[in-house]
Amino acid sequence: MKAREKAYNCLCDIVLGKSYSNLYLRKEINDFSSADKGLITNIVYGTMQNYLYLRYQWETYVQSDIAADMALLMDMSIYQFLFMDKVPEYAVVNEAVEIAAKKHKGKYKAMINAMLRRFLREGKRPILGDALFQLSIKTSHPLWVVKMWEKQYGYEIAERICLDDQGAPALAARVNTCVTSRDEIIAANPDFEKGCLSEDALLYHGGNIADTKEYLTGRVSIQDEASQCVALLVDPQPDESILDMCAAPGTKTCHMAQLMKNEGEIIALDIHEHRVELISNAAARLGLSIIQPWCFDACEINHEYDEESFDRVLVDAPCSGYGVMKRKNDIKVHMQPEDMDTLLPLQAKLLDTAFKMVKPGGVLVYSTCTLNKKENEKQIEKFLGLHDNAQLISQRTIFPYEYNTDGFYMAKLVKAEKA
Repeated sequence: MKAREKAYNCLCDIVLGKSYSNLYLRKEINDFSSADKGLITNIVYGTMQNYLYLRYQWETYVQSDIAADMALLMDMSIYQFLFMDKVPEYAVVNEAVEIAAKKHKGKYKAMINAMLRRFLREGKRPILGDALFQLSIKTSHPLWVVKMWEKQYGYEIAERICLDDQGAPALAARVNTCVTSRDEIIAANPDFEKGCLSEDALLYHGGNIADTKEYLTGRVSIQDEASQCVALLVDPQPDESILDMCAAPGTKTCHMAQLMKNEGEIIALDIHEHRVELISNAAARLGLSIIQPWCFDACEINHEYDEESFDRVLVDAPCSGYGVMKRKNDIKVHMQPEDMDTLLPLQAKLLDTAFKMVKPGGVLVYSTCTLNKKENEKQIEKFLGLHDNAQLISQRTIFPYEYNTDGFYMAKLVKAEKA
């Protein structure tokens, strides 16, 4: 199978079949050459990152509905014209027509050929409309989310988030402080340098972190810098008892274990067995023994443990993920405003259950990787209104453009001592 046809099939499975892009691609393109892997990855991620802009370029060419998979074929072809300088235009057209000929009994073959050649004649379509609409199309963010950010944070921040999402994420790692230090890692491998947001962070400039000796020997983990700030905010201490309510894949769990010098206990929950295995694997790779992974519904944990059993509880809550679109382009394609309908009550229930489990004087940290005040500040505000023995110590939003990280929100609360 040719690389472009494979890219097309991948896009269909990810966008229409809703497969997870990073896991899917890693498995699906193993048998291709390095050059073809690069081409496939570029086309798939680039098409999703710019999908609204690409669709805007050709949508006026059709007067009736076009099959969803053929629309994706147009999107990926226009992406190659506009963003891939070294790709011959004739090759893009010819291979798109070949793909179209195999689908729907060739019904769209002539249409795809005509529309691509029309685009090459006429060129890019100008973006007309007000500032929010232009920003939406230019950066391929749904208009509703651009309007939401503008309302919640102001136009300047909304614009900076959207523009930053069009960039490439930094390659960040976290040092395993139980076995080494940042300085030792940097001295051994100059492709690493110190991060600027987390005291345990490293930035990598040498390719894939997972291929490095440092990763393979358990001296570093792959973790975004903003994400590392969550465990630092929890500030777990040696010999404490910690509950991690939504722990998989275990990245923050392992960071907390390192901060505890691998002394104490961390109960790490996830509702899916296969994701609990990820926690176990992460802990084993880093040589951390205090983590107890458990497949269990975190909302029911107060029925298994006595209330007020834990010194600190982390709720890294399920969220809409609007802070990580630079890293996960498929969120852009799949996101819908109704996504929050189930998330908001689940987050509130997790917070309420977590607070029951915190000892008097203990700490509760709530975090998300989204940029949405309904899931963040408003969620905490509602929680505080229902719990007069909870005190907000701090809350912080890290915007992705500030440090070239993911976008994150985190809040630290303390349960009042009993009178």
